[in-house]
Amino acid sequence: MRKLFLTLLAAKAVAQSTGDLPVPAAESRGAVVSLVEENDKFGADGSDCYYTQGLRMAVQMDPHTYFALTQEINTPLDTHTPNPPDTDLPYSGVLYLSYGYGKILDRDGRRDCLFSIEGQIGVTGPASGAETIQNRFHQLIGTDEVAGWGTQIPSEPVANVNVEFRRRFAISPIEHPIRDLILRGAFQAGTIRTEGIIGSQIRWGWNLNQSWGQGTIRHSNAFNPDFDGTGVYPANYSSWFFADAQLEVVMRNYATNGTNFRESRRVENRPVVLQFMAGATVNIYRLSVAYYMAYRTKEFETQAKAHCFGGLKADIKF
Repeated sequence: MRKLFLTLLAAKAVAQSTGDLPVPAAESRGAVVSLVEENDKFGADGSDCYYTQGLRMAVQMDPHTYFALTQEINTPLDTHTPNPPDTDLPYSGVLYLSYGYGKILDRDGRRDCLFSIEGQIGVTGPASGAETIQNRFHQLIGTDEVAGWGTQIPSEPVANVNVEFRRRFAISPIEHPIRDLILRGAFQAGTIRTEGIIGSQIRWGWNLNQSWGQGTIRHSNAFNPDFDGTGVYPANYSSWFFADAQLEVVMRNYATNGTNFRESRRVENRPVVLQFMAGATVNIYRLSVAYYMAYRTKEFETQAKAHCFGGLKADIKF
């Protein structure tokens, strides 16, 4: 027995020195590349007006810091008239680069809060490339070019600072974690948008710890963390449905209020806007895909109708 015991100890020492012992199945997290496309053609009525298109490409190289490039495009209800009425939304676009920092807060071992701060710098008007992107896309799909881009707001540098906080609550038994609730608050200040946001999102599904919920381009930071901040991938498969409600208190928005330092078209924005969103997310190993549809109440006083748009998001984890 003594010889057997010594033999087992020796075998264990050799295995430890050569790395042959079993290792945890979880893999360390690397970079995350995200692509989000929002378009009113994805919406319920397939319209081509108001907030008509948004595209954001984000790269997160470590668990905390990230950068993103975003373009937004806005058009009036009537895109066939070269000179739309002053009561309609102005043509506008914005292109901006974001850099941000985010962290999962550790509160006595509970990692149920998320904080992120993001700086944005960019340009509005013709320099944003909005006219070129929209009309080239219309040419590609064989539809008429938009007629009134000659009336768009002028080029002007813009900058913003956005702060966001999220808190997650489990609302199902610990042994069957199939539902949770995420509450969030955000404040955006600058020449792109100045507004306060509060919202909530409820999710039903499996392995909800894959993310911190789905937001839209204009009203959420591009921070894309793993759930608990440990830098380790969770389960290889997860999926869920979600429903979201959001209230915005708007002080200023370039899309309605125009430029800050130059004369431009503008309309009177509504101080309170509601948004309702529903969608689904599927994660398979290192690929995550989400689809959602958002319905928004009127954003300016002379707006003819409420607005609906859809979004697609894809994340690739390296």
